[in-house]
Amino acid sequence: MKKLEAVALAIALLTACGGEADSPVAIAAAESPATTAPESPATTAPEIPTTVATTTSAAPTTTMTENLVYHPGGEPFATKSGKVDVIAPTQEGSWPTVVVFHGDPRAASKTWHRSDARQVAEQGRVVFLPAWGHFDRGSSTDMDARGAWDLNAREVKCAVAFAKEHTAAFGGDPDHITVYGLSAGGNAVLMAGLSDAEPLESCAAEGPSVDVQALVPIDADWTMGGGWDFDLSEDPEAFYSVTPWRWLDGSHDIPIHVMVTEIVGPYTRTVGPEPAQSWLSYRHPDIDLVADLTERGFLNDGEFSLRESGEYAHQVLTEAGYDSSLTVMPGAKHESWGEEGTAVVVETVLNAAR
Repeated sequence: MKKLEAVALAIALLTACGGEADSPVAIAAAESPATTAPESPATTAPEIPTTVATTTSAAPTTTMTENLVYHPGGEPFATKSGKVDVIAPTQEGSWPTVVVFHGDPRAASKTWHRSDARQVAEQGRVVFLPAWGHFDRGSSTDMDARGAWDLNAREVKCAVAFAKEHTAAFGGDPDHITVYGLSAGGNAVLMAGLSDAEPLESCAAEGPSVDVQALVPIDADWTMGGGWDFDLSEDPEAFYSVTPWRWLDGSHDIPIHVMVTEIVGPYTRTVGPEPAQSWLSYRHPDIDLVADLTERGFLNDGEFSLRESGEYAHQVLTEAGYDSSLTVMPGAKHESWGEEGTAVVVETVLNAAR
């Protein structure tokens, strides 16, 4: 695929959300990726859930099956397997399928999304919540930034392929898949939906990459990740792996519903006076990103916020010919969506591929 000639968003892995499902807590970016904590023991193949979690009387009941294995681990994953939880309605049907990617894989957990995922499932969806980002970059001295992100792409592709292969066992439609995710999980959303990477060879699913019907990156971590500054200064083209839309030709007709928070939180970066001090100076291998952001008015205050990065992404995607929309989550901030912001997320996900 040829590279976009349009201007693009500078991207890197940044801070992401972690914490409990009903109380999101922002996790500060580290200097290099790390692995997640081990999950509880996993089953090796999907089974129809037997434990029923009863919801309110107005909503369908749902079941949750925990820790199905979608890839078995091994090098360079430091023997950690990839595991996924599934929340599904108890009623029979061919429900659309949704895959959810959590934030910063160094600290966050798939449990963070259980609250909003359950609300989605209660509206008639089979929801897969994978834990991702398990590889140990430190275990491979030859792995550079592009190699690390390519491996990330293959892992998230594996999770989507697993969902497609096994969703029917939970009453899901394998040909109707929406993907959403927060922060670094927003980057994973684009890798899952747009990257041409193939799933891991060890993936516990058969077949090549899976076409999905809609992508919903939420307050995605496009440009803020200080931990990747050095890698990107050494190899600016590494972000083509992080943002596959950057090098696609805009011919994809897949809807991309960009979401940002109403409240601008602490996730801002200051543009330094010298190129070596400016995190923007090496973010884009083709253009002067600082000049582009200045011309668009994003740097009037000398800073670039997480919300502005989402707005910029929407502009670039639209100009490049993608079917892109922008939704503001009312009353929400990166650390906590609140009831109203969560309701908008759920509504957007439900309507994404209709």
